[in-house]
Amino acid sequence: MKKILIILLLTFPLMAETVEGVGYGLTKDAAIEQAKRDAVEVGLGAYISSETVVTATTLTDNIYSKAQGFVKTFKIVNESKGPDGNWEITISAEVTAMLDQVMQDEAALQTLLNSMNRPRIIFLIREENLIDNVPTDFAETKLLSLFYDKGFDVVDRQLVQALKGKPDYEEALSGNVSAAAKVAGQLGADIIVIGTAKISSGGKVYNMTSGQADINGKIVRVDTGAILAVVPNAHGKKPHISPSTAGVNAMNDASGKLGKEILRQLIQKWSTQQSNFIKVYIVLKNADFMSYMTFETFLKAQTVNGIRNAYSKSLNDGVAEYEVEFEGKAMDLAMGLSKTQPDGMNIKVTGIVGNRITAEVGQ
Repeated sequence: MKKILIILLLTFPLMAETVEGVGYGLTKDAAIEQAKRDAVEVGLGAYISSETVVTATTLTDNIYSKAQGFVKTFKIVNESKGPDGNWEITISAEVTAMLDQVMQDEAALQTLLNSMNRPRIIFLIREENLIDNVPTDFAETKLLSLFYDKGFDVVDRQLVQALKGKPDYEEALSGNVSAAAKVAGQLGADIIVIGTAKISSGGKVYNMTSGQADINGKIVRVDTGAILAVVPNAHGKKPHISPSTAGVNAMNDASGKLGKEILRQLIQKWSTQQSNFIKVYIVLKNADFMSYMTFETFLKAQTVNGIRNAYSKSLNDGVAEYEVEFEGKAMDLAMGLSKTQPDGMNIKVTGIVGNRITAEVGQ
């Protein structure tokens, strides 16, 4: 599948301001998410984009607006539930186009984490200490502390260490993204940071040792295996009279830089999703060719509120896969699929993990 993205219009200021946003949804949570997107568009504007999608059999054009900004804080000022069960929510939100404001604002980060269902995170860093020539875990310890202080739900390191020596654990340490996702899944985590780190000596500076440290990392979604952030290298350099202490301080410095850059990339990606749409993957079991095509048509018709676009990906041995661009959370899409059925089909949602929904065609 080939995508061509054309930017047609860009209109948004950079100042932060407080505005109202209105949202509608099957659930209160879904309406709040839509209200956030509305607030960003009202306060900071949006650009209009045209996307031409070329597949083996079709060529489609989609024109829609993309919000450009972040919700720092918000409060509900009005809510109502209609006779059809749908919610209407009005919020007052402080929005900004400046990423640094979200990075530095604790309340803004917590708002963002809540909108992403407070993902659990684990760290798996292979660390080589060339100064003391012993296994160390200074990088993991620093990263765990940094993300915990930022409000992330961090998996206990002892649970991670319990998997040490097992095949998936060792492959994950070697940088295998699929194995890393399996390790994180076994521990109930949503995302995992994998990487390598090295501590070395830069030699003597007068009566002190120059500690040197290098670390790299990438963060992976467990449910899809998608890479959310990549930092090729972060370097730390610290002097100390003790070579060992110099190495520790240098690694803490490098790990702090790595963590800050991972946070920046995550906030940018998640905030963009909050303001626009997320990608949800649907796995449909008991499917034949006709049900595969019928369900794709149903998704593309946007009968379920919040679907922006949908693509069929594959059909193999009765298992169909789809990618859906959805304005809201995967849970809201699952709710919509449970309440709205394609003509002539009975779809039953059987599971949801992160942004992956499993369902089956009823007999």
